[in-house]
Amino acid sequence: MNNKEECYSKIMEFLNNDDKCILVKGTNQYKKHKLVMSIINKYYKNEKILFRINGMKNILNNEFIGWTGVKKRVKSGESIKIGNNYYQFDSIINSNTWFNTDKKFKFAIVYPIDSIIRNKEYQVLENLFNYKDLEKIFLISWTDSKKYDYNGLERYINSIAIYDAEEEDINYHKRVIEIQTK
Repeated sequence: MNNKEECYSKIMEFLNNDDKCILVKGTNQYKKHKLVMSIINKYYKNEKILFRINGMKNILNNEFIGWTGVKKRVKSGESIKIGNNYYQFDSIINSNTWFNTDKKFKFAIVYPIDSIIRNKEYQVLENLFNYKDLEKIFLISWTDSKKYDYNGLERYINSIAIYDAEEEDINYHKRVIEIQTK
């Protein structure tokens, strides 16, 4: 099983070791980044977190950040408090936004990484590793298509955590698996 508790444990192990980057994947499409954010919120206060999202317009969407209570449109590089920490957002797709965010962060969350994998656009990750001062990086997938080639991520990631929806909603889990095989 790749359930929430196992994923939580793997993320905690990552936070407590010297590894730099973890890949979080699985069938729970909209809950993986929320789990990461909740863990960070629980164990850290007043830290700066870079959230690299696939489009700035998605920030207020409930599946992305809207569930946190953020109600106003956020510009790239603008700091907003979410829970106990401060977040800055930039875009996976628009590299011009990368220079609007600060250089130093405790964590970076990149969600969803699907377009990076699909299009082999690793400059997004190169920017994080070479131009940002980060302690930990979370690369989080949306849907893990069987067509995705994760080999391009091997040089970046130190560990993998999997959060499947199987125990929470077996029908949802099966639908996501079905989508993956198409």
